[in-house]
Amino acid sequence: MLSHYRVLDLSDERGMFCSYLLAQLGAQVVVIEPPGGSASRSLVPVSGGQNSRKGLWWEAYARGKQSLVLDLETSEDRSSLHSLVAEADVVVESFTGAQAQRLGVTQEALAEINPAIVVVSISPFGRTGPKAEWPATDLSIWASSGALVLAGDSDRAPVRTSVPQAFLHAGADAAGAVLLALRARSRSGQGQHVDVSAQQSSAQAALSSNLSAPNNSGITIRREAGGLAGIFPIQLVWPCKDGFVAITFLFGPAFDRPNKRLLTWVHEAGYCTVEDVETDWGALLARMVVGGEEPEAYFDLCDKVKAFTLAHNKSELFEVGLKRGVYIARIMNVAELLAEKHFRARGYWQQIRINQTDVAVPGAFARFSSSPLQIPGPAPALNTFKGFAPRAPLDTGQEPGDEALPLTGLKVLDFMWVIAGPTFTRTLADYGATVIKLESTLKLDPARASPPFKDGVATIEHGTPFANFNAGKLGITVDPRNPVGREVILDLVRWADVVTESFSPKAMKDWGLDYQTLKQINPDLIMVSSCLMGQTGPRAQVPGYGNMAAAITGFYELTGWADRSPAGPYLAYTDGVAPRFMLIALLAALEHRRKTKQGQHIDLSQAEAAIHMIAPAILDHGLNEHTWTRIGNRDLTLCPHAVFPARGEDRWVAIACQSDEAWRALCGVAGFADQLADESLATVAARLAREAELETLISQWSQNQDEYELQAQLIEAGVAAHVVQNSEECVKDPQLVHRRHFINVHHSSVGNMVIEGSRFQLSRTPAHTARAHPGIGEHNAEILTDILGYDVDRMADVFASLAMQ
Repeated sequence: MLSHYRVLDLSDERGMFCSYLLAQLGAQVVVIEPPGGSASRSLVPVSGGQNSRKGLWWEAYARGKQSLVLDLETSEDRSSLHSLVAEADVVVESFTGAQAQRLGVTQEALAEINPAIVVVSISPFGRTGPKAEWPATDLSIWASSGALVLAGDSDRAPVRTSVPQAFLHAGADAAGAVLLALRARSRSGQGQHVDVSAQQSSAQAALSSNLSAPNNSGITIRREAGGLAGIFPIQLVWPCKDGFVAITFLFGPAFDRPNKRLLTWVHEAGYCTVEDVETDWGALLARMVVGGEEPEAYFDLCDKVKAFTLAHNKSELFEVGLKRGVYIARIMNVAELLAEKHFRARGYWQQIRINQTDVAVPGAFARFSSSPLQIPGPAPALNTFKGFAPRAPLDTGQEPGDEALPLTGLKVLDFMWVIAGPTFTRTLADYGATVIKLESTLKLDPARASPPFKDGVATIEHGTPFANFNAGKLGITVDPRNPVGREVILDLVRWADVVTESFSPKAMKDWGLDYQTLKQINPDLIMVSSCLMGQTGPRAQVPGYGNMAAAITGFYELTGWADRSPAGPYLAYTDGVAPRFMLIALLAALEHRRKTKQGQHIDLSQAEAAIHMIAPAILDHGLNEHTWTRIGNRDLTLCPHAVFPARGEDRWVAIACQSDEAWRALCGVAGFADQLADESLATVAARLAREAELETLISQWSQNQDEYELQAQLIEAGVAAHVVQNSEECVKDPQLVHRRHFINVHHSSVGNMVIEGSRFQLSRTPAHTARAHPGIGEHNAEILTDILGYDVDRMADVFASLAMQ
């Protein structure tokens, strides 16, 4: 789909996921490596013996690329780079701002060579702002984002996922931003700068919890062992005989039926009463919160469910639970993931050869009906690039200077609901698409009832997550089971360029709204279908949310402490991952349609997309027979590397010595210079051998320090550190303020609300959020008249029918 585009990747492990995704879509990607090769080639973990050691980060994310060694410190090789820039479409870099200036790889410098070039900068905090030049690692970025504080056990430090995630979120955002910039270029002929902040990208993993404070919700979401803290701890992870399962045991209208199915099962096994099954737990918990009713009944119920799960093994609970319609999933490690029958049945795993060993790697992140992805082979050896493949002249725009948003004119009919899908279509709206969100008053989007609520008012319009996921859209209420409503939907399909949906595979077919039906109405249609496990396979009908996909794909097993149950990542983790893959999949399909006039169906499994973000752990198992598991906040290559207590209750600072020099600087700040800054601890290997001792010593020092003073001292000394931020800290963060991460919108019935802005910045065509989220049925008349052109009589028929919902 993208074979006509040429990408130069000047980045290290911070940016390589971006070009990896572009290569998966067919782009010609050349990695520009320094003499001796990229440092990512030896990044731990590695494979093979001493003579064939290969960094698995490189092996995972350099696939599909070619290699060219250039020393950009020399004028001769810099001239060679400039020659390539003249032929290229995209440059990806992860330098500091100062390095980019010195090497002449800024947007301004490269645009002088090629005005159509798109330059994407991937950095910890963004190219500008008070933290732009701060030293940073995955841990300190995660701490800054609001996501770290939400995972872990309440009696220990917040904890990250043991496979670093921050720059994978940023890289996926960058890939989508690149395609948006190329689409804008197709109009104007001009390139632009794409500025990606890993902090902002990682904040998507907080799933709108950062909006509590600015919307005066009265709630600060905090971690609890395997779930969420509060008046009533919400447990997401449950122990069983041989491990753990994830159960979506939440409360509200969307969960009443699956909860009753769970409790019926528990009752049949003899662990709870008929009264427990019949109790309206959502209403009871509401009375406990509002009316002060005693909570013992809820805690007693949780004990009964726990006793039930402990009596079974996780495979039994998973298989039987799925048959009974319970929202349940096995918490799998990498070995179990590779053996899971669903992915094998879908032919997901691909085999490549590394070090004379055939090994499984993640396959297509999405399935395209007309332009299937070609899975790339192993990562390249040094200097494999022999020149770009020939291509026809590109259409680089008919209207120079056109500043229209990249998706202006795109028409989207949006059936998406809850988190992942609406987050994706919100991005489409931000970049110019007309998005019509279709809802039914008979079955509300569960996100409408999800806290935190604006000013603590629990109505279907005050939910800040729904507001965040759906800003900028038009809204219409139509029941697809109503004959008149169905005709309205089919008229909207005729209007649309794109239809998006996130139901189970059975739902759209039952309504007669599956792709095979809709393409008869609109042959050029692109349809994006996204659900947990994909449209086919033995688990295709698995119901539930992103916490279940996170459990199945290994993220739960990789988050927490080795001596305890999994403790994160926060809530429905893959719901924050999948939207990036939906965006790049759709934009690639639009590019394909632009060239071929051909629509198609995209089957995107949240699970299959998310697996790409633990690819090094997949390779570690295949090549080293090592099953990566949770290791708290420790790191394979950096030490010290942990979250340390600061003065006060539940106050923490992430500290990561990103180099031996940073270690010596930490010793100076902490007053350890005489005690520890000697040759015996000069190397990472030596410090790793004494890691527990060092963590204890640093904790004893840090717990008496003010968190922000400590952060300032360490940053000044060149040590990667950051306060662990919750909603209150994020909204005040000067970097997020500078980046306009939080924006104000006005809702017709709620008033002003604070939501999050775009995760990335395009210099020429920045995002624009045109309106707040739609109220229920708010734009019915506007859509029926202005968009569908219905006359008064037709309108009357429709409204009469809608009134019967």
